[in-house]
Amino acid sequence: MKKKLGIGLILCLMALLFTSCGEILSVVTLDKNGKKVVNNYTSMFGDTVYDETVSFKSWRDSNIFGENNSINMDELLFKIENKKENIVVLGDKNAAIELSFFDGGYKYTLYTSMDSMDDLDDGMDDFTNSLIDEANSLLDF
Repeated sequence: MKKKLGIGLILCLMALLFTSCGEILSVVTLDKNGKKVVNNYTSMFGDTVYDETVSFKSWRDSNIFGENNSINMDELLFKIENKKENIVVLGDKNAAIELSFFDGGYKYTLYTSMDSMDDLDDGMDDFTNSLIDEANSLLDF
């Protein structure tokens, strides 16, 4: 019984890890020396906002980011505006946001840097290894 429980737990954890990966956003920027740097981000969550007062042309002047706007436009690593597709992508070394405008509102997706995800991955690896060790001890029973 313990063997089946351990194996079932490991399989569920593996299924969760393989199905939980979201969208990946990759942006190429230049560092101080002019070399290309690839910044990778993974999506955390997103939503659709229906607000007729916000458009691609007026997003800078709108209150999209809330009253306590913590985004400093001067400290951004990149700001990309695609007029053809009505998309704006902003980001720094830790996070990025994609805004996609349509008539009557916009969709946003928040991304976190994959570099900051390395700490989370290390924690998940430790957790997975402890589960495997526990399952092995159950199998050796």
